[in-house]
Amino acid sequence: MRPLKQVAAFFRDPRSQRWLLVAYVSAALIVTIQRGVFAFPNDYAIFRASFWNLIAGRDLYVLRLDQAHDYFKYSPTFALLFAPFAVLPFVVGLFCWNVVNALAVFFALRLLLPRDQVGLAQTLAFLPTLRSMQSAQSNALVAALIIFAFVSFERGWLWRGAIAVAVGAVTKIFPLAALSFALPRADRLRAILISVLAMLLLVALPLVVVSPSALAAQYRSWSALEKVDATLLGSSVMGLFRDAGLAWPAWPIQLIGCAVVLAVLIARMGDWSDRELRLQFLGFVLVFCVLFNHRAERQSAVIAICGMVIWYLASPRSGWRTAVFVIVYALVGISGADLVPHAIKRLLVHQIRFPIPLTILWLAMLSDLSVPRSARRPIAETA
Repeated sequence: MRPLKQVAAFFRDPRSQRWLLVAYVSAALIVTIQRGVFAFPNDYAIFRASFWNLIAGRDLYVLRLDQAHDYFKYSPTFALLFAPFAVLPFVVGLFCWNVVNALAVFFALRLLLPRDQVGLAQTLAFLPTLRSMQSAQSNALVAALIIFAFVSFERGWLWRGAIAVAVGAVTKIFPLAALSFALPRADRLRAILISVLAMLLLVALPLVVVSPSALAAQYRSWSALEKVDATLLGSSVMGLFRDAGLAWPAWPIQLIGCAVVLAVLIARMGDWSDRELRLQFLGFVLVFCVLFNHRAERQSAVIAICGMVIWYLASPRSGWRTAVFVIVYALVGISGADLVPHAIKRLLVHQIRFPIPLTILWLAMLSDLSVPRSARRPIAETA
């Protein structure tokens, strides 16, 4: 038991934040060298090229193999917002992009959780954050934006919450789910209107570098690409239906998922003063954003893992919760790592390593959120 007490003491020590911060920044540097010097970071190359294509007036959604090996699938606004990284030398920009993703998760968890829990949460989120950085993707940033939107609406920072939702939505559309955090507020209408205004401003932001007709053409091209992309199912709950031989389109299943989230929120809105419940709902939404994303992939695990960590730390300790946490973390967060023997990976097909455990986790969270407040054990409010 003494080693466990020493670990717990380390996380409670404020100095642990310095060591964890160093670990996150060091990981960003190592990944930059690994992928930017000795390999080709395809996703970063796509993002970087999108800015230059935008200001040059070229169609963002055309495959250009001389720039990268896949399509750009984000909004024109994201292409413009990537300017600070695109104008830097390639490897320097990649390092800055990795640092932004790493620190976004680090500080979002720090802003959200009590001091005695944040170090453990940052440690558990480290591996999936590292995996996302290895692909130079935006998933860590998206997770942080959803968390920051929650904190902002919780504390009455309506404009900050609106901007977090809007930036998340122009990066990957599904962070719009974070707008649900504004619904329990008494000033929900104002919060929603501010969020809509922020999104409209961001949608129009590329007008600073392109004409209205050129921007309209970009959005038409993006829409056409998205229609094709919507038929491709990744490691999502929709993919599980496909694997079971049910060739259903994604949108009805996604609509059911959205309805469940809203039903839970409406049913528990009267208990919103319970921060345990609020944090559990945040975790529930984070996992939803991965599980019901038709193009979900292992690199998006950082979003779901952050949600699971938040849910677990906010919940009373129990054997079944711990078992679910350990199994899901091992399958989703660790099984894909290079250290895991290939023989084990071959035994664990991708459904077992990603969508099935996340589905079980989401249903466990749903069960928790269905318990009346009177049956809950309250936890201390954070400052």
